[in-house]
Amino acid sequence: MRMLSSFTAMLAAAPAPAIPRTVKTADNVYTYEDYHAGDEQFTTTNMFVVMDGGALVADGQGSPVATKGLIDAIAKVTLRPIKYVVVYSDHGDHTGGNVSFPSGITYVIHPASRATLERRPNGWKPLSNAQVVADKLPLKLGGEDVEIVFLGRAHTGGDLSAFLPRQRSRFCARRFSAASSPRCDRRIHANG
Repeated sequence: MRMLSSFTAMLAAAPAPAIPRTVKTADNVYTYEDYHAGDEQFTTTNMFVVMDGGALVADGQGSPVATKGLIDAIAKVTLRPIKYVVVYSDHGDHTGGNVSFPSGITYVIHPASRATLERRPNGWKPLSNAQVVADKLPLKLGGEDVEIVFLGRAHTGGDLSAFLPRQRSRFCARRFSAASSPRCDRRIHANG
């Protein structure tokens, strides 16, 4: 089975010139990789699945501009609308750009992440119609099966993953990291 992970990897050298880039990893499954410079240099990886009924996106980016880059990359692959955005991590580097996603989409979020985001004084807040997933949510969009699953606490208290049975692919946000495995942020979710 393919395991895709959206983790922050510290880079020691300059990024390859092909970033940002979109990579097809399986039938109808793509990753979008972007490089972020500054005091901390890191890459981010998002997954998106293109189905007959629309696209499902795994996580946003940390800013509206970076998320717009993700949306533009998806538009180069498909004209189908984004139907779902799964919130895999409640940290700002995953949700800070969610305001750039088009209206009318359905956000999928774990209860712990929803509670964390609603408590933050600043930043993106989940929409009232967000679909809350405590354990498992089977989705069928245009004939394609996707299972959104909570595998247990990882980096945040509400880390979700997506499993695509036909492609035998799983996308996990922040479950694994270059520094440790799994990577848990105990300062935020000490009781989670």
